[in-house]
This record gives sequence, structure tokens and C-alpha cells, in this order.
Amino acid sequence: MLNLKEVTEDFIRTKLTSFVRDTDPDVATVRAIAEKGMMREEREGQVLKWLRYYKVIRFFPPKNSGEIARRIVEFADEPRPECLLQNKAQIISEYRRLKERIQPLAPRTKSGKERRITSLTSKALWCCYPQDVPIFDDYAERSLQMIGRICRIFPDAEQDEYGRFVDVWLQIYREIEPFINEHEAYLKGFAYKIRLLDGILWYLGKPEFDVRPVG
Repeated sequence: MLNLKEVTEDFIRTKLTSFVRDTDPDVATVRAIAEKGMMREEREGQVLKWLRYYKVIRFFPPKNSGEIARRIVEFADEPRPECLLQNKAQIISEYRRLKERIQPLAPRTKSGKERRITSLTSKALWCCYPQDVPIFDDYAERSLQMIGRICRIFPDAEQDEYGRFVDVWLQIYREIEPFINEHEAYLKGFAYKIRLLDGILWYLGKPEFDVRPVG
């Protein structure tokens, strides 16, 4: 049986520093989303830079990418819930609202199919709700599937891709949150506690072997 406490503690003690370094651009982007007093062009520019950093608009024409950044900022500035309380139904509702804004700007695949933008939308939504929203990517999904099988954690039936992901993600986060809270001394300066699970899942889902420590 997978010991989630040991996995969480090991990540915090040995891998948190590198994860914080990799996610350093997050703080400036969340600030740009939240601070309506900033120049609009500056806010949109920061969001665009962040989306490029996370490689979720690699195949998008520059004009479409800029328009997506503009729509994300518009979404953030409109009347919306102040927080989502890590509530699945509220997260999915806001995710769908934002996805409707972005999907028309996503170029079709080479086969003419609608492009999958689950990762892009979840990342954009996280910028608006950095204490509530799980970030989707392929590594994290792969890890959740593995952990769910080992720990017998299942999503409700008849949900879409992001719905299943959020369902299992929240169940696992509630399992590990007490262990995270036990290590608050390690988290000084780390603004977004829920991103720890993102980091754990990303690490576990990386398609490579670790190198044996020297000594």
C-alpha cells in the first residue's frame, strides 16, 4: 500500500526547494491577475509570458495567444466568486465558464479535431483561484490514476476529463493536508499550499528513473 504520508514528507524535505524554483513565475502572474490597478497591457503580458513558460500555447498563433491572455484577464475582472473553497462543483463550474472563452481561440489539430485545452484552462483558472484549483497536466493525471488504483480512491461516474481529475485530486489532497500542515516550518515563503500536491504528482508522473544518490 502506498504511504501518502511518507511520499508527502519526502517531497517537502527533499524536493520542495527545486519545485519552488521551477514555479517562481507563479507569484508575479497571480499578482498580475489580482491587481486591477496595474496597466492592462502589463497584466496581459505577464499572463502570456506565464502561459508560454508552462508550454500550454506552443501551437497557437501569436495573435490567438495574446487574445487568450486578454480573455483570462477579462474573466478575472468580471464578477465571480471570491474563492471556491476547494469545492468540486464550484471549481468545475468556473472551469467550464473559462473554457468557453478560450476554446474558440485554440487552433484545430492537424486532423481537424477540436484541440484539447484542459491543461491550459486549469492553469488559467488557478491564477484566479490559487488556493483552490487543481492544475491538470499529463504527468499529474498519470500519477493520480496510479495513486487512485493503489489507494482505492475513485471518482464519481459520468464526469468529463477534468471532472474526474478534480474529484480524485481533492480526495487525495484531503488525505495529505494534515501531513502538509505538520511541516509548516519548511513552507515559509511558499505562498500556495495546494501546489504541493501538484509538485508531488508531477514528480511521480515524470517518465524517467531517479538516479541513485551518491554516498
